[in-house]
Amino acid sequence: MKKALAIISAIIVVFFLGTLPSHAQLGTADLSITTIPINPVPLKNVQIRLQSYGFDLSQASISWTSNGVPISSGIGDTTITVVAPADGKIATITATASSTDFAATYATLLLRPASVDLLWEGADSYVPPFYKGRALPSVNGVIRVVAIPAISAPRGITYTWSENGSVDQNASGYEKTGFLFHNDTLSNTEDISVDASSSLFDGSNEITIVPGSPKVVGYLNTDSYIDYANGSSSILNTTDSGAIIHFEPYFFSVPNNISNDLTFSYTDSGGSNLVTGNSQNELRLSHPTDGSQSQFNVGINTVTYTLQNLKQAFTLNFN
Repeated sequence: MKKALAIISAIIVVFFLGTLPSHAQLGTADLSITTIPINPVPLKNVQIRLQSYGFDLSQASISWTSNGVPISSGIGDTTITVVAPADGKIATITATASSTDFAATYATLLLRPASVDLLWEGADSYVPPFYKGRALPSVNGVIRVVAIPAISAPRGITYTWSENGSVDQNASGYEKTGFLFHNDTLSNTEDISVDASSSLFDGSNEITIVPGSPKVVGYLNTDSYIDYANGSSSILNTTDSGAIIHFEPYFFSVPNNISNDLTFSYTDSGGSNLVTGNSQNELRLSHPTDGSQSQFNVGINTVTYTLQNLKQAFTLNFN
């Protein structure tokens, strides 16, 4: 009886051993694809990386395709560089990896570039009507930044605005494309960034704004014609026996208008006050009896933005 049981046991052991596979079944790997930058710009180079936290990919066989077309392959080929598709286009990037540690596994990334342009200006910065450049902000001034997403971007985008690394919750939100803020007097620069996202769009951008300083430019006013083509911030010349100089303030914060927000003053080289012309930003001068030039100072003051006050020296040559 014992001999019979021993034979039966041996048969059972042999049966189970015979049903075991020749090697263990390999599992799949945990794969993820990331891009640098996170939000690619259309038609710019973008680095794509394949990562796994559970397996070593350095010895894995990896192949890459873009929209089904092979673009790269090799052992440990975890990083590739491609050109992001044009605005509104999508590229399907697929990476397939396999090794002796795991079975063939693939990961897919939809490369959908999302560009966001940022435009900025000094919101309350004064420039003359003829000025064609940007109104630059001065210290303490109000700055406006506007986000313009790609033309193919969908509606319903949420914008998250940050100033110098801190998110401004009040300025952020659904379709809040603009950001209005005061320049911080303690900062030499303003770093502004925006994240624009929706279910079909994910873009970002950042800019550095360097606030400048206000300045004043003088122009000759001849019979009510102001020669805006020949202004100067230091030396003016005239062949007449007298002259009216029209002064334009640049980049001062002027919430209302010049007459209400700015005060002009004029002094000669000895500190005595000079009489203005027809308006507070004009000065009438006559040929001096003791020389061929007049030297004077122009002062511009603002009560609201005292850090923008200036005093500038000018010379008018009578040729």
